[in-house]
This record gives sequence, structure tokens and C-alpha cells, in this order.
Amino acid sequence: MHETLFFICGGILAASAVLVSVFGLKNDNFPGKAMPAVIVWFAIFAVATGTFAVLHGKDESKEHDAEYSKASEELHKADTSGPFEEAELEAAEAESGESEGEPGAEESSEAEAENEESGEEANAELEGEGGEQLEGEAGATAAGGNPELGAVVFSENCSTCHGATGHGGNGGPDLTTMPLAQSEEGAIQQVTNGGGGMPPFGGTLSEEEIENVAAYVAQEITHGE
Repeated sequence: MHETLFFICGGILAASAVLVSVFGLKNDNFPGKAMPAVIVWFAIFAVATGTFAVLHGKDESKEHDAEYSKASEELHKADTSGPFEEAELEAAEAESGESEGEPGAEESSEAEAENEESGEEANAELEGEGGEQLEGEAGATAAGGNPELGAVVFSENCSTCHGATGHGGNGGPDLTTMPLAQSEEGAIQQVTNGGGGMPPFGGTLSEEEIENVAAYVAQEITHGE
């Protein structure tokens, strides 16, 4: 509003100056007796223009202050909120859904149990037939990633945000408080796909590196599964 009035008064003042100049050039006696009225006219619009200019400046200052305050609040919120909040929410929703149960979940669990039993029997037969070599290979498979090699991957790619020990750093949360970091499977999912403020590393690290760093996080940092 003040900006509009400023331009209106300024425009009238400028137009009046042009008209007075034109009449003055054409008539030597101008403004004559009208001089007081001309002075009052210019004084009114000069004061009005200056007043609205000041008010408009205050309006802009208030707007800038409001924008700065809003930006500060957003920065403060970004600094104080953990980057894995979305991941925590997704994990909580997933756990809630599992507790409620889904159609066919019981049958699926029974099928998985049967498959595990069959797998254990097959492994026992292979161990008996193949001797120490097959036993070593099965042990290597069960071990998953290598936490010692994963420590190197963590130091080079993860410690910047999560700290050297994984207990929080520059914007990254304490991994011991993250549900997905409690197991190698969850850590592999988080590292591969990212989420909650964390970038995905599926296109940066190899599958072996991701498995190794997941083993390091789950076994050495969170002491989970």
C-alpha cells in the first residue's frame, strides 16, 4: 500500500514539475499571484512522497526480517533434527504392520521354517560328504561380510557424518540408536538405498563393500545381529 502511494505522489510531483516548467516557458508572468498555491502544492506532494518512501522502506525491512527469521528457523530445524527421522518412521510403521499381521503371514512363517529345516539338513549332508573343505566354505558363507574390511569402508565413507566410532558426528546420528543399523540386513538396506537425509551408496560402493561395512556396523558398533 505504501509503495503504491509513494509512486502515485512521486508521479504527481514529477508531472507537476513538468507542467510548471512548460507554463513558465510560455508565459513570462507565470505563476504570478498563483505562486503561493504552487509552492503549497509542491510542498504537499514532496512531503507525501518522502513520507510514503520512509514507510515503504520500513515495510521492506519488516518483510526481510520475517524472511530471515523463517530461514533461521528452517536452518535450526535442519541442524537439530536427525537425518534418519524418515528411516526411523518407516521402520516403526513396518514393525507396527508386522505386529498387526497380514493375511497369509502365518503360512509364510511356517513355509520359511520348513525351508530352514530343509536347508539345515542339506548342509549337514554336505558337511558329512565334503569334509573340512565344504565345512569351511559353509562357514564363510554364514559369516556374511568381513567387519575388518568394513572398518576401512566405514572410515573412508561414513565416519565424516557418523563419527569415527559411529556414535554421531557432523549431522549424522548415533548408529546405536538407529533400528536399521542393528542388523546386517537392515544396514545393507540403508547403505544401498539411503533415506532420511542419508544419500544412497548403491552406485558408489560394490556389493562386497556394502556387506563388509554392514557387518562392521552391526557387529562392532551396534553389537546387533
